[in-house]
Amino acid sequence: MSMNRRKLPIGGVQSFDRLRKEFDVYVDKTMHIYNMATRYHTVFLSRPRRFGKSLLCSTIASLFRGDRELFDGLAISETDWDWTKKHPIIHIDLGAGNVTVNGTKILNDTLSRQLNRIGNLYGIPIEKEYNIADRFADVITKLSEKFERPVVIIDEYDNPLLNTINKPRVNAALREELRGFYSVIKQYGEHIRFTFITGITKFAQISMFSGMNQPKDISMLPEYCDICGITQEELETCFAPEIDLFAPKHGGREKYLQRLRDEYNGYYFTEERTSVYNTFGILNHFDEDAKFAPYWSQSGIPSYVPKYLEAKGVNIVDIENARMKAIGFADYKDDTISLFPLLYQAGYLTITDYDEASGLYTLNYPNAEVRKMLAVFFMRRYFPKQSVTSDSLAVEMSQALCEGDVEEFFDILRGYLEKVDYSLITNITEYYFEFAVSNIINMLSGNGLICENECHSARGLLDSVIQTGDYIYILEFKVDKPVVAALRQIKEKDYGLLYSEEVRRGKKLLKIGVSFSRETRNIVEWGIVS
Repeated sequence: MSMNRRKLPIGGVQSFDRLRKEFDVYVDKTMHIYNMATRYHTVFLSRPRRFGKSLLCSTIASLFRGDRELFDGLAISETDWDWTKKHPIIHIDLGAGNVTVNGTKILNDTLSRQLNRIGNLYGIPIEKEYNIADRFADVITKLSEKFERPVVIIDEYDNPLLNTINKPRVNAALREELRGFYSVIKQYGEHIRFTFITGITKFAQISMFSGMNQPKDISMLPEYCDICGITQEELETCFAPEIDLFAPKHGGREKYLQRLRDEYNGYYFTEERTSVYNTFGILNHFDEDAKFAPYWSQSGIPSYVPKYLEAKGVNIVDIENARMKAIGFADYKDDTISLFPLLYQAGYLTITDYDEASGLYTLNYPNAEVRKMLAVFFMRRYFPKQSVTSDSLAVEMSQALCEGDVEEFFDILRGYLEKVDYSLITNITEYYFEFAVSNIINMLSGNGLICENECHSARGLLDSVIQTGDYIYILEFKVDKPVVAALRQIKEKDYGLLYSEEVRRGKKLLKIGVSFSRETRNIVEWGIVS
């Protein structure tokens, strides 16, 4: 590769100052910040981890500090922003700290250290005998008296609550402590120039989300759909050198861009049909010589997600094509947080459709990386004996499908189902087949395969669809019924018509019925519609 490669902000660079001084690329989001800061007093933004929330917080801090030179050439430099006012910054980060044991003590220690640091930075005394909420109020008032009104930035405000989601007592104590701390923002609002709060969820019983002076929640506003993440236009503009460099390696520009979309794009945070790439994944992809790997999921699944999934005994079939109203995305009370909002806010589901008449959003996996990552999680949870061979199974099945060898595919699938440890799946016995097959199909996502389960269409619900470079497979499953019932349904509903355009372009369509026995918990027979 060329020795003149650009320096990309790899490793989760969260400092705007450092990014602008040391790296070659910045995707300009400053007009979003300008619009927020000139229209609202207190703003809340929910986005998944590693989507750039902390960098956004740092950018806001630099802007209000008046670091004008860092914004040269950016969109906000062309506005009427008043650079003469330099505001002190109260930046609280709750993204670290293990609060699962001695929760309130660890929380108070974390907040105390950060308030002390702010006091030292601006030369104001901190009253040590005050409780943590009163110390917060004291810092706000002293800064506003000595300087301009301060700007309050709270990053990952809900991290202590999410990390104790399976510990009701600790969670309740933390919630009470945070309620008192965050209530200061409302009580001392006239002393604050601007407040920006980030997190994953929106807990209604936290004081700042109830009563007067509620934060403006911009999380699902269409105009802020791309405030975090990278749009397709931004990708092709800001990363043109990387795309030009690696496109030949992946079959040319169009094929390369399509593969990038399949693997890393697909996040929709509003009804606006503008999707974004996960920043962490795309940057690491370019840095690793355009290697396609699950960078975001490999960086660590948040602890609260497996805690919740295991506690609720979640079935992978329940996750796909979930539907909910807008109110379901927020306003969690105590421990009543539900599955779909949690997975959406954590980045494992995204908005794939919106019906204006009913007000219902449809959620599904954003891309191949996330689909495969959750499939691996379910594999390890429910099929531990199979997990050690899951990668080789997926490779063998993918190869069979790419070559059109349906018999080989089902031979491998039968062997997989034969070895499952049934003692771990008693809670999903009735839906075992759908669960197991959906799981293995999801593991095939990526590597040139596009896999979907429970595909909604005007002609009905297709159980599974797998697309390779040369083939499209429609799979219809029946339990304790002859395979002819599945074949008849495919034919009567004419599912193949959905892919007539692809067939005209040369792809081969295989419409397959599969019969599964609940008694033997395996495939009895399969057949292809002529």
